[in-house]
Amino acid sequence: MTDDDMFRVDSFDDLMNALPTLFGFVPRECVIGLAVSGPTCRFGFRLRHDLPLPGDEEALAAGLAEHLVRHGREGFFLFALSDNVERARLMVTALRDALPPGRAWLVLWADDRRVWSATPGHPAEGEPYALDRHHEAIVRAVAQGQVILADRSALADEVAPPAEQDEERLDRAHDAALERFLERATTTAPASFLASERERVARLVERGLDGADLGEADLVELAVLTSSMNVRDAVWVGIGRANARGMHRLWAAVSRVASPDFAPAPLCLAGFAAWQMGDGARALVALDRALRLEPRYRMGLLLQDVLEAGVHPDRWAQADVTA
Repeated sequence: MTDDDMFRVDSFDDLMNALPTLFGFVPRECVIGLAVSGPTCRFGFRLRHDLPLPGDEEALAAGLAEHLVRHGREGFFLFALSDNVERARLMVTALRDALPPGRAWLVLWADDRRVWSATPGHPAEGEPYALDRHHEAIVRAVAQGQVILADRSALADEVAPPAEQDEERLDRAHDAALERFLERATTTAPASFLASERERVARLVERGLDGADLGEADLVELAVLTSSMNVRDAVWVGIGRANARGMHRLWAAVSRVASPDFAPAPLCLAGFAAWQMGDGARALVALDRALRLEPRYRMGLLLQDVLEAGVHPDRWAQADVTA
């Protein structure tokens, strides 16, 4: 949803193949706004929204245009994607009309085989394009460590709950981790206990970020320890733009083994990391599961408000973590 980037585009085919790299999945049945700036059209803020019900295009366009104008410095590339080409055209033109005059620099709508443009002289029948996993944009993104999924629904698998057949074993692992925690709490001086627990988590996080394959017991321990708000917040303030991708990968893995009582914290940490790396879709998926488990979880509610307001990650003040 952020991070300026440069990508050489020679055709609409190039642009369509760049879209999955902007969101981490192949977008479908949606409208997209991409802020661009300068003579080279540098990519900046981007947003994606599911297509609305017929007749609701103008209302959605007004809200999306407000977000785009708030974050875009100059112009915008607009896309709408749908199997129903007319539905896509209506949505993207509504968004174009909701923006200030001259700010929509490119307007495209497409199904999964052809793309149309409002550019004068573009053929009325559109032109063909094909998504190609070997396209330069996708290969480059994957080489930089990005995971590109088949569609948005696959994002839920990254933060899915444990499989039913694993629940009993994981419950025992949680009980063991909790017993160890309580034993340390009763044998460690109160003045140093919290600091030692933070250090324990920091060591595990550092190993995970360094590429170590943390075992199930380590991941379960992280889930148990971050159920403490003070320990969780020590991790939270350490997540930034530089380490966000690794942090998301780590805390998503923790959320996949965490039992329901312990899952909200790693889910919110994964969601925050996703937001920091500019991936609003991944952030929303993680927060949705966290708030379904604990609707009043304060960190989740705070991050939900931030995402719904379209706040840029660079504006986050880590010193103000008080959830």
